[in-house]
Amino acid sequence: MDYPVLLRAVRAIEADAVPRLGDIVRAARELGAVFISRAYGAWYDIDEATAAFSAGLDPVFVPPVGPGNVPTTSALLNEGHAILQQGQVDVLALSADDRAQPLMVAARDLGVPVALIAHACQPGGPCLDLADTAIPAAEFLRTVTRAERYRRSRSAA
Repeated sequence: MDYPVLLRAVRAIEADAVPRLGDIVRAARELGAVFISRAYGAWYDIDEATAAFSAGLDPVFVPPVGPGNVPTTSALLNEGHAILQQGQVDVLALSADDRAQPLMVAARDLGVPVALIAHACQPGGPCLDLADTAIPAAEFLRTVTRAERYRRSRSAA
């Protein structure tokens, strides 16, 4: 999962929305056993990282390479290719955008089905034709509660 891409997709629909991470993981489990479940991001917000972990995701910290530049897509693509090459994948389930196309092509070349779950791919873009299953991010959002909206952020710093 490319977490910043997912957040942008959800918040483009509703500014105060957050992704239903547990439902995303459950959708992946419907495809079979989930052995690797990573969410790439700059996990500075402890509550967000805890929510991801509690939902069944492994929050993988991707350090910024500059102001506002966190290479989460590169991290997802690099590790995804490594996992595919090791033959550890029966189905590749991704939450990403059209930049995941190279990973999807590699999966298809190896005969591995691809599922886009909570994706941010463009209609008519290159990724949707490569996917066996595609559920947009819009299907996995919820509005934050009043308590969540006004909570004080607990920074890790």
